[in-house]
Amino acid sequence: MKLGVVLDLDGTLVDSVYHHVLAWDRALTACGHAVPLADIHRGIGIGGSRLVTWLLGRPPDKLDTISDEHERLFLEQRDRLRATSGATALLDDLRRRNVPTVIATSAESSVRAALMAALGEPDIPTTDADAVGDSKPAANLLLAACDQLDVEPAHAVLIGDSPWDVAAARRVGMQMISVRTGGFGDSALADRGPTTVVDAPINLIGTL
Repeated sequence: MKLGVVLDLDGTLVDSVYHHVLAWDRALTACGHAVPLADIHRGIGIGGSRLVTWLLGRPPDKLDTISDEHERLFLEQRDRLRATSGATALLDDLRRRNVPTVIATSAESSVRAALMAALGEPDIPTTDADAVGDSKPAANLLLAACDQLDVEPAHAVLIGDSPWDVAAARRVGMQMISVRTGGFGDSALADRGPTTVVDAPINLIGTL
């Protein structure tokens, strides 16, 4: 039996992590919150509103303003987004071999559209945070993806780039493969649960 494959989008298929870091930095600073860039990077992979609360240790008064400004600033960089190494080739490989696959992302619809455009609008089913009640590291998004694939979590593998992906997969017993394209070290990835680590999507072609 083939595994169902769940692919994270931001940072995994599209080189977008540092675009998010800079956009969050500017949005937070504009609302009076100075947060080290390293801390912002460590939180990338958490859903947006949860990320801000995680960074500040409390829900800020202007959460919606910060989130909206981040989105605006991120989208200003959309022309600089590009696929990670081997991402489009991996999608082609999975489609050609009829491997059940879904792209799962916590991104807002406008950000998701920009990310998918950077991939060349692949003909792969997607699910997003609008379909679930909570974002990573909660596993709601992964469960929705498994439902879409009609597989049990134990029969699916998540390909992601952040420790928060690993944590979410661990919660529901999914297998996990991490790519280093998000800029996280191997120890940071493995700290959240069991995972195989490879450099980039190109290393997974023909293996899933």
